Amino acid sequence: MDDAQLIANAEMSPCVGVCKTDQTTGWCFGCGRTDAEISQWQGYAELERAGIHDQLIVRVQETMQRRRSERGVNRRGRRAS
Repeated sequence: MDDAQLIANAEMSPCVGVCKTDQTTGWCFGCGRTDAEISQWQGYAELERAGIHDQLIVRVQETMQRRRSERGVNRRGRRAS
């Protein structure tokens, strides 16, 4: 793979620069991928990436919803009364 292909592939990464893993699920808080998915992302075929990508938004939403619930915080970031 040449440099142009590597750059193009990197630009297709779902990474948003929030690289912290949820201890309960193993999903990244920013992009929703697991550590294995992150490290193997460039090696996945386009179809594999697409299949994982479809799950990422749901993963991030589920993780954030669970964490808000654990902290007693509503969707607007305010403590539930």
